Amino acid sequence: MAPKSFIRLEVSQLAHIPIIGIQGKPVLYADLNYDGDLIFEFEIYRNEQFDFDYEFKHTVAREEFPFIAAKFGLRQDQPILWIIQQISDGGRGQELERALTLNEIKNELWTWVSYS
Repeated sequence: MAPKSFIRLEVSQLAHIPIIGIQGKPVLYADLNYDGDLIFEFEIYRNEQFDFDYEFKHTVAREEFPFIAAKFGLRQDQPILWIIQQISDGGRGQELERALTLNEIKNELWTWVSYS
């Protein structure tokens, strides 16, 4: 039997969901952490437009999952990653991103910036 950390990593790699914004590009990526909480993350790398690297993560506790489903009119008895996929597939990814940024969906925010 494989160690638990190996199994969790394998499941995590399979679950990574892009959240598509209004321009048809990912605005976030969703996954579950080891505790079963949702992680929404995104990274911006230094380029012609940005002179820095920027990374942020929103962590949403499991207690908020029913609220997310209700906010987007989805069934609360479905797995949360299925719900997140439906939000993105339904063209509401930008709305989800805004709800996290404005803390309408309760979350903890972690950020990291690196300037050259």
